[in-house]
Amino acid sequence: MSSAHLKQRLIKWVRLYPILALSVLLLAYLLGGFSEKDNPLIPQPVVITFLYLFVGLVPLFFIIAFIVVGNASDKEFTLNKGDRSKLVYEDAFDLPTQVMHGYKLALITGRAPTLTGLTGDTYLSDSSAKCTINTEHIPPVAGCECGFYAYKDLADAKFELSINPGAFLLDVDLYGIGFTYLRGYRAETQVVNLLTAPKRCMRCRILPASVFVTTYRLGYDDISWWQWQMRCVICSSSFKATDKLTIDQMCDKLSLKIRSA
Repeated sequence: MSSAHLKQRLIKWVRLYPILALSVLLLAYLLGGFSEKDNPLIPQPVVITFLYLFVGLVPLFFIIAFIVVGNASDKEFTLNKGDRSKLVYEDAFDLPTQVMHGYKLALITGRAPTLTGLTGDTYLSDSSAKCTINTEHIPPVAGCECGFYAYKDLADAKFELSINPGAFLLDVDLYGIGFTYLRGYRAETQVVNLLTAPKRCMRCRILPASVFVTTYRLGYDDISWWQWQMRCVICSSSFKATDKLTIDQMCDKLSLKIRSA
């Protein structure tokens, strides 16, 4: 199992920790850990000691586990950098061919809606990558991070969506020169086939999402931007008509198809 999948499992366990903690507290209460009775089912000092161990050791386990997984990820990255010699081909026609279809996340930002990667780079629904580090690069370059990225597996993209609740899920095809990795691709050009809209309102998380609205966001170092999200009828009722777009209007603005999850 790769370090990335181990990290996903750890995050899922961390999400379960509050439920586990409440269950342990309830168990301690039922066993007499908070009772002043003379003859509890289990001696109070034993229950209290167990609670101290739980509170101290479980978070420590998660910290150590994240450190170990982080080190494993760094080793994988170093190993991949060491394999660059395999990328040398005498003739461009000797390059292996592969269909690069994948999934990724994007925000919709700007007063005029624009697809924006989680790294802050904006792009169109049909676009070629540009390197912001070295303008002489024609992405992707082996020794650089430039290019369009996408996950191979839909499950990986959905997991990333769960920790980036303001983003949207994209279905993409990548073309041109590209690199294939264990979990995804990095390529020269990208075509966005589909944007998947959330079923529920991105604010209340209860009612069905029905309309796009834009809000003004403030970030660090005086960085601010407009961000589009999908809201329900109630959560979007206070927005002006100029700050709303229907699904069909957003399709036209982004030049792509939108469907509900």
